[in-house]
Amino acid sequence: MMKEFLLDTISDISKIRKIRGEASTRSFYRITHDDKTKIAMVYPDKNSVEINNIIRLTELYKKHQLNVPEIFSIIDDRIIILEDIGTESFQSIFKRSNSDNKKKLLKIIAQIISKLHQIPINNTSLVLDKKRLKWEMDFFIKHYIQDNISKANEDCLRANLYTIVDNISDEIFFCHRDFHSRNMHIYNDKVYLIDFQDSLQGSYLYDIVSFANDSYLDLGKLRAYFFSQLESQNIKIDKQQLNLTALQRNIKALGTFGYQINIRKNLSYKKYIGRTLSHIKKNPEGKSIWELITI
Repeated sequence: MMKEFLLDTISDISKIRKIRGEASTRSFYRITHDDKTKIAMVYPDKNSVEINNIIRLTELYKKHQLNVPEIFSIIDDRIIILEDIGTESFQSIFKRSNSDNKKKLLKIIAQIISKLHQIPINNTSLVLDKKRLKWEMDFFIKHYIQDNISKANEDCLRANLYTIVDNISDEIFFCHRDFHSRNMHIYNDKVYLIDFQDSLQGSYLYDIVSFANDSYLDLGKLRAYFFSQLESQNIKIDKQQLNLTALQRNIKALGTFGYQINIRKNLSYKKYIGRTLSHIKKNPEGKSIWELITI
């Protein structure tokens, strides 16, 4: 039905194919239009507020020398026609790269994070505050833990999760918000960022841990190299804050996976649970959490 809608709405489409999106209600299609491939990002209903936000953030990211897809046109406050930046995600490129190329890519990511930190926080009114972080912990309990825990252990788990949130620093920076390897593409030898419409104010470590403790990609021994590149960008890492932020971020990811698997019946996320649990198990701040979620 959506393909027919696009064919009826956009003139001169000669080819159309649905492509994978992340955990979103939006649909994505690669279309051949005016003899060029482009991406149609389609909302289920008209959404001028979010579309205007994406337009504004696209210009903001470009202003700060961050590579993002060009916006060609907006149709009916529902469809954004975007530059096609190909099919090569950072995740796929990194996995098949040799050690030297992996280090070059990690150096670029450190530079991108530095540029994000330089964006003034008043460019977004959204804040990843403690109320939101605790809501994400409740979301994890509801959608990942579900009924597999006693009431007493659930109360204990929630108290521990809230303590983690309370101990995370209140220092805030501009954040991409979903800075992981599947939200980056390699195109024309450059790293492009996508899915940045939820950019917000959050911990300076939030984007760092989203990448360093990525559910979709394990940096392995090169994680230390990545942190050294951050330090070369004058980004100082507090190890306890790093571990607390990473723990909250990984728990939030499990909540998302549980929701996608159990509510939306999207089973593709099952394969990423093991790596996320491994991050939690190895986290020095995660021992009490690990014991409660593996009962």
